[in-house]
Amino acid sequence: MNNRKIIIAAMAIMMILGAGCSVNNNESSSDKTVPQQEQSSDTSTPQDGESTNDPASSEEDSSPDEAPDNSASVTLNGSSAEISEGAQGISVSGSVVTITAAGDYTFTGTLDDGQILVNAPKTDKVDIYLENVTISNSTTAPIRVESADGVTLHLVEGSVNRFTDSASNNVSACISAKDDLTIKGKGTLQVVGNGKHAIKSSNDVKIKNGVYEIASVAAGIYGEDSVQLTGGTITITTCKDGIKSVNDTDTTRGEVTCEDAVVDIQNASGNGIEASKEVAILSGSIKIHSVKQAINCDIQTVAEGAVTVY
Repeated sequence: MNNRKIIIAAMAIMMILGAGCSVNNNESSSDKTVPQQEQSSDTSTPQDGESTNDPASSEEDSSPDEAPDNSASVTLNGSSAEISEGAQGISVSGSVVTITAAGDYTFTGTLDDGQILVNAPKTDKVDIYLENVTISNSTTAPIRVESADGVTLHLVEGSVNRFTDSASNNVSACISAKDDLTIKGKGTLQVVGNGKHAIKSSNDVKIKNGVYEIASVAAGIYGEDSVQLTGGTITITTCKDGIKSVNDTDTTRGEVTCEDAVVDIQNASGNGIEASKEVAILSGSIKIHSVKQAINCDIQTVAEGAVTVY
């Protein structure tokens, strides 16, 4: 009987010890599981501004190949020029200021027999701000664009900017561009083309606003691919053809369009407006005094009352 009691008591103690081990094991499992969940949460949902350490994400955020933001102020001093300290993408050699990269470049002052030359990569857009600039040149164009994706001349509000070449100009215009040329602003641009054209681009010429006083031996404004006028007050005092767009190699190009511009072509010894593809005068006011035709183009779209011939 005593032996039986002893056996029962021993079995009870073993059951209690077994239950105690089961509780401890559960606590240990819980301790291991919670940190694993916290770690998973941290790696899958980073907070704003925190790095995920993902190489692909880092490559997207960084832009090591972006072109630098170039900005410079240029003061023209007769036969030379001064560039603001630390400026990049621009240099001076004698009376020639050369722009070689995209950026914003502000010019003021006078150059005698000098030039602003743009020779930037074909992917670069260049913005030139003109604030009371006067440049003359006896052998070439006062403004010459050799290469760029496009150049915009900004006429600073209230400013008067004058460019003059000579009969010995070795390029085709006083303001000459091989790429797209846009001119806009609230200032005045005076251009005298003594050699040939006053303003010319081998691609597009776009005039958006501003005041223009132009005289030339050949065309006042010439864009081989197109001339696009979307504003501005333009007076062409003397010229052969006032506004011209003729592309001899591409029959899909050669257009003159006008919306909201005010144009006065006063003394054209040739045609007032000439284009190889189309002339579209949708709005605005154009006055033409020419020896030959007011508009010389096979395809013409002219809004009623937009053109006056005198």
